[in-house]
Amino acid sequence: MTDPVYDPIAAFAATLAGHGVTDVVISPGSRSAPLSIAFHARPDLRTTVHLDERSAGFFALGQARATGRPSVLICTSGSAAANYLPAVVEANYAGLPLIVCTADRPPELRQWGAGQTIDQIGIYGSNTRWFADVPVPSDWTQAAASMAAMRAFDMATGPRRGPVHLNWPLREPLEPISDVPVPAAITPRSSEHAVFQLAQDPLGELTEFEKGIIIVGPDVAPGVEEQHKISDWILRFAESVAWPVFAEPLTQLRRGHHYGEEYVMNAVDHLCKHSTVDSLRPDVVVRLGASPTTKPVRQWLERVQPEHVVLIDQEHRWHDASFTATEHHGVSPVTALGRARRLGNGVRNRSAWLDDWWSLDDKASTVVDRIIEEGPRLSARVTREFVDALPDEAIVMTSNSMPVRDLDSFLANGGLNATFVGNRGASGIDGIISTGLGLASCQDGPVVVYTGDLALLHDLTGLASAARLGLRLTIVCIDNDGGGIFSMLPIAEGDRGIDVETLFRTPHGIDLTGLDGFAGIRASTIDGDADIGDAVKAAIASDKLGVNLLIVPVDRDADVAQRRAITAAVGEALAQ
Repeated sequence: MTDPVYDPIAAFAATLAGHGVTDVVISPGSRSAPLSIAFHARPDLRTTVHLDERSAGFFALGQARATGRPSVLICTSGSAAANYLPAVVEANYAGLPLIVCTADRPPELRQWGAGQTIDQIGIYGSNTRWFADVPVPSDWTQAAASMAAMRAFDMATGPRRGPVHLNWPLREPLEPISDVPVPAAITPRSSEHAVFQLAQDPLGELTEFEKGIIIVGPDVAPGVEEQHKISDWILRFAESVAWPVFAEPLTQLRRGHHYGEEYVMNAVDHLCKHSTVDSLRPDVVVRLGASPTTKPVRQWLERVQPEHVVLIDQEHRWHDASFTATEHHGVSPVTALGRARRLGNGVRNRSAWLDDWWSLDDKASTVVDRIIEEGPRLSARVTREFVDALPDEAIVMTSNSMPVRDLDSFLANGGLNATFVGNRGASGIDGIISTGLGLASCQDGPVVVYTGDLALLHDLTGLASAARLGLRLTIVCIDNDGGGIFSMLPIAEGDRGIDVETLFRTPHGIDLTGLDGFAGIRASTIDGDADIGDAVKAAIASDKLGVNLLIVPVDRDADVAQRRAITAAVGEALAQ
């Protein structure tokens, strides 16, 4: 027996499964029942149910970060769809694939005050690669639904990856009239994506310049495995031309490599704050991926204005708010660097240019190490101690605001090959825990979230869902009672007559250990002389489902003072 509602939806689901989609994230609702039921019926798709759509969106985003494949998001109509917006925005700017399926009232019920009905047409604006208000399924053919699935997958995973949105108007009755159809997976005619080749080498003869720099930003590729592969290509290229590499931990270039790691600078964030390094003006800068997290690097580029700044980004994001790029190539870094390396291989392995950068990097690193080791346990030392305790297969989901900057500023190069990820597309503090859970759902190894207290409080729904979803998560939370990053801004300096404490730092006064025992959360405070490394190792080794929340109190004022002391001391060392 055919089902005019479920047959087209089942064909849509079968086509996505055949194209390699494996994960579906559902939030419960009545209007979305045909979508939820049809997708959940497929044994080749794994469904996860989230009570809160905002958390669900970031959970699917975490899965896309882990696998590089789009996850399907399904929700009911009304404000449920609006709650996906933060995750869709992040997916857009990070170049991560998502397929968002929102249920809606049929056209005849729109704009007539029907319950749970809002205008969902183009609700995500310019943040999607493709939007379609699809026909009511009973007015649609299975072949058309299958074609829509092919297009959705292609637009989400093509040369410019990102989210797509299909709005599904559904009429009652919403229940299947017989058994739920589960057609065989519909595979694409070709299992391989088209490979886009360059007519010429994007770096041309630029590898002949001795004074070159490689700057690597986040999201240089979707998927953890692909990022590690590209990091190897970058190091091989750096070796062949003897150019220093400016890279933050989120690029996978700062840890775990057995060759080429000496080309990766350790203290770029500290160096570029000082005009001393302006004399080292490069002839060529090759930029890969999104904008670098560290603001001093961007400001240094603006100051020195290199003659050639080549931006290579296959996602076509045009991330260049400093407007220093002189060329843009929307191609794979592997393609671009592979061709350039074949031309440049053997040109040089060492140079006076590289030696100069090594010398300055060593000076700055020595100063940073000394101040951290001699000082109290503040954010800098916490960052090093918890990372040093991680096993090789760990993934660190890093919150925005200070944690991602602290990794860049204070994490020493070398060590085990832990993987670092973060939501640097829109760079918000929402959905951090849920993204970590999405990563954990696709990984066999441990996932550790490194966050501040405000970002933790922003995602309590995600925090409470770990045990229910059968997942394990370790969280290291720097608790400075509010927005510590605002203490570093110019507005916090001096007496300006502005209530910075109330308007920006926003102390919350919440004892986070009160979460202990709630929804599978095991919360503990690491203070005094307690060993962070031991606590992290024990949390990761635990076989209990849910969250191990390790809270590390940090004195905000002392933290600010240490950061400023490091900046001043590095400046003095460079001037000598």
